[in-house]
Amino acid sequence: MNKKPFRIIPALDLKDGVVVHGIRGEREKYQPIESVLSISSEFSPIVDGFVQQLGLREFYVADLDAIMSSMKKDHLNFVARKNAESVNTLEPLLFMMDAGVYDVDGVGKVLEAGVDYVIIGTETLPSFAILQEIINRYGAERLVVSLDIKDTKIMSAALEITRLTPPQALRELMELGIQHFILLELSKVGTSTGLNKRLIKDCLTVLDAQPHKTIGSLILGGGVSGYEDLRWLAQVGVAGAIVATALHDGRLTREKLNQLKLI
Repeated sequence: MNKKPFRIIPALDLKDGVVVHGIRGEREKYQPIESVLSISSEFSPIVDGFVQQLGLREFYVADLDAIMSSMKKDHLNFVARKNAESVNTLEPLLFMMDAGVYDVDGVGKVLEAGVDYVIIGTETLPSFAILQEIINRYGAERLVVSLDIKDTKIMSAALEITRLTPPQALRELMELGIQHFILLELSKVGTSTGLNKRLIKDCLTVLDAQPHKTIGSLILGGGVSGYEDLRWLAQVGVAGAIVATALHDGRLTREKLNQLKLI
């Protein structure tokens, strides 16, 4: 069986119409991004910088305004517009988006914007029953569940979710049919403080224990300090990493990113 290349997925946190620098999940403090890839902090030039300078075409978009306003305000048109621009290119862009969805209608709205995968964060998920409704309507193929973690505890409005450890939550979510996951350590976002390797390995153990027909994939977000962390993730079987700081400050070059794809 051919192993899929390790995925480097730039994070684009959108707030008030621009890409901002996320740090520790303290969203009210986020400031417009400063990047070696673009003189602008606007969405389109930043995306272009990743594509042209680093050869990256898959993106994680966190719509912070939508998350904080229960989807009353959003940036869905940004993704729709960018997709329209790239429609005639040989290699399309791929977007996964967290817009704070919490019901069937919200998922439909995000899919209509042309997003490839809708991220359902435990932070905004009201219950497993709502998730089951979403799966019944849209299937699980284009859904990604983000385990939103702060200090190793799952963040959620639902007590049935917060009482679980991340590995236990993974097990229950896989039983519902979810196969794609993000382990998002919000307290590590933007800090470059390194990985919680034990937690990552515990989550991978759960995924590996499932029957082959339901093999899941895990993407890591938060804390990546540079090339060595990414190399470790690739070697232990994590599918990819959501990265921002180490890309924007130039620590991760195109050459290093290409080396990771060969692991």
